[in-house]
Amino acid sequence: MPHPEAREQFLRRSARTALWRHGLSTRKVSMGQPEIERLIPHRRPFLLLDGITAVDYEQRAAEGVRRIDPEDPVLAGHFPANPIYPGVLLLEMMGQLGLCMIGLEARQARQDGLPQTEPRLIRIHSAVFLAPVMRDDEVTIRSICLEDNGLTHVLAGQVSRGDVHCALSVMELCHA
Repeated sequence: MPHPEAREQFLRRSARTALWRHGLSTRKVSMGQPEIERLIPHRRPFLLLDGITAVDYEQRAAEGVRRIDPEDPVLAGHFPANPIYPGVLLLEMMGQLGLCMIGLEARQARQDGLPQTEPRLIRIHSAVFLAPVMRDDEVTIRSICLEDNGLTHVLAGQVSRGDVHCALSVMELCHA
């Protein structure tokens, strides 16, 4: 992982701008939950991505979406008078999108004869919660790979509501 000062600088910059921007190598996709379920083991009610909307293999980045269902049971108990979607679930969203990106890369790599592996979250390096996510919010989730040594991936994640960046994280995944 980059030096902690570099990580903090990265997080400060990402609090003001999108984690990554679509480029020439970005492919718009329309992957729903059935396709996501082929990439990661999560299932409802803990599958926290509604879809994947963009993938960029050159930038090693992905973008997804989620609508916060006003009937989600976690909202009933997380500040009932003013329901806020829990930050730990925002982290999980970012992690799930990162796992999807790794899964998509692995799917391509298996065409080259590499064995299938199953990544797991091993560490949250940093997490910052900048604005609340509320019921009925439509959020965009972004993930980008910062480092990959063949065994572990360090990913940055971001959850945004329109132009408002709500949460940022740097997390590490390992291949089991």
